[in-house]
Amino acid sequence: MPETTLETILEATVYILGLVFAGFIVRIISARVKSIEQITKLCFRYLNIFVLWGALPAVVFVSIARYSLAQIIGFGNAIFLASVGLGVCFISPIVISHIAKDSKETTIALVMNSAFMNVSYLGLPVIYALLGTEGLGPAALYAMTIGVLHLIFGIAMASHASKKQLSLGTLVEHVITFPAAFALIVALLFVGFGAPIPTVVRNFFDAYLAKPFFALMLVVVGYQMHIVNPRKYLGALSMVGAIRFLVSPLVTYLGIVMLGLSVATDITPKPALIQSVMPPAIFNLILAYNYKLDLKLYGALFFYLTLISLFIALPVLLYFIS
Repeated sequence: MPETTLETILEATVYILGLVFAGFIVRIISARVKSIEQITKLCFRYLNIFVLWGALPAVVFVSIARYSLAQIIGFGNAIFLASVGLGVCFISPIVISHIAKDSKETTIALVMNSAFMNVSYLGLPVIYALLGTEGLGPAALYAMTIGVLHLIFGIAMASHASKKQLSLGTLVEHVITFPAAFALIVALLFVGFGAPIPTVVRNFFDAYLAKPFFALMLVVVGYQMHIVNPRKYLGALSMVGAIRFLVSPLVTYLGIVMLGLSVATDITPKPALIQSVMPPAIFNLILAYNYKLDLKLYGALFFYLTLISLFIALPVLLYFIS
């Protein structure tokens, strides 16, 4: 894994923050100028559809299908690191909420935002900006591990919180039809049968598609950010923030040590550590909206922890691992 220099970090930070805040500013302007509000909402609705069904699956597919089976096995430990980190971050808020005697709805909100982070729309662009295409293979495996588990447990918990019935068949359908997960399966079939994508396709993606796809993901992240008064949610912000930015990277690092990997030389540790400090996922907001949960709580956790992740947690982590 190449060394991440200070210059690379600064350039990546400007790139990431600039695009995230571009989306955020568009949202603020459209909310104040009523004549363009509906047009902006419609544009970003279709943009989000394109990212979900086009850009993200393409990134996952190319990131995996460009490698051989031996290489995939080599950084397959990203699945282990993602699972262990998620497991600890899933259990911790349950224990804390039980001690604090929180309501079922509050407990579910804390669990979802502590355990499931923004590893796709934010994590993958950050990896690309900092590490280039070399980091995308393990990052895609890490992200899809979190993503599939998020679909299963996130939908189940949101349904439980809203007291809606959810059949096993519906849950399986959600997982199977998740575009990025399907792209991962197809990519693994390519790898398994020893049929990597042609070099010309890979080079075309790297040269012409990667940057605009990741840029669109970051703009969508910014557009989804809502300004919410934080005073009412300081307790939740403190707890989820501590789990996301302290517990998650610490557990991930312990997993790296346990696997005998080197942060400096192996391909998996840096992407895993960077993704471990990502803020709560956009999908939590979507679930809160669809299942009529406390949208202000979910919005506060997404907005403020995204800022903390980009301005504090990620720079501090990069200082220690660069």
